[in-house]
Amino acid sequence: MDVYQGPFDALLSMLANRRLELTEISLGVITEEFLAYVKTLDLAQNMDEASSFLDVASILVEAKSAALLPDHGDSPANEQSLEALRERDLLFARLLQYKAFKEAAERFRLELAQGAAAVPHQAHLNADVAALLPALQFTTSPLQLAQLAAHALANAPASQVSVTQLHVPLVDLRQQAGVVRQRLLEAAGRPVSFASIIEQASSRLEVVARFLAVLILFKQQDIQYKQEGPYAPLYLRWVGQGQGEPIAVSEGDFE
Repeated sequence: MDVYQGPFDALLSMLANRRLELTEISLGVITEEFLAYVKTLDLAQNMDEASSFLDVASILVEAKSAALLPDHGDSPANEQSLEALRERDLLFARLLQYKAFKEAAERFRLELAQGAAAVPHQAHLNADVAALLPALQFTTSPLQLAQLAAHALANAPASQVSVTQLHVPLVDLRQQAGVVRQRLLEAAGRPVSFASIIEQASSRLEVVARFLAVLILFKQQDIQYKQEGPYAPLYLRWVGQGQGEPIAVSEGDFE
């Protein structure tokens, strides 16, 4: 499809050629390669396309520079660096959206190509069987058909496709951490098996999230654990002080 071209398509192609995953680190690796590609464009031939490439290139360069500069606290330069990193994150989110739509378009293309090979079967109805069919009775008037069409058109989907679902986390880690903490608090200091904490989990992702919550709580020195050996039952006990404060979850907890 012609719509799938431009700077995002170039970035995805570079990532694919280098066999890199779609991450901020990967974008930083291919920044120089992308700039070299921009230099080969005919800027006078298509200014709209060239401007879109230059816009993405400026974000990549600024984000890479911000990542290399030292942190100076609340200085104006640091604020500019944070803004550059926010622009990079926005570019990364848009690139994820672009990749999702492009993969969906490719799937549609394959399905349409597969369906193009189908040949309808010309069925033949025996005259004796056709005579047994009841007479067709029209129960809807032309006016009612027109009203149905008008109702369908009035409630047609919006012209813009929503992409909010692409950013909704499958599992809320903070919520699952709250479940783990509440279960341990209810035990009033008694050991609780991890198996009992995850027995009501609705999916494997929730099990993983609750295990990550255990690691975070242990790092924050809020729980103690006991396990006799590998694959043996894991028992947990709450030893933290606060009960009403929300659990702080950040990327640093997984380092």
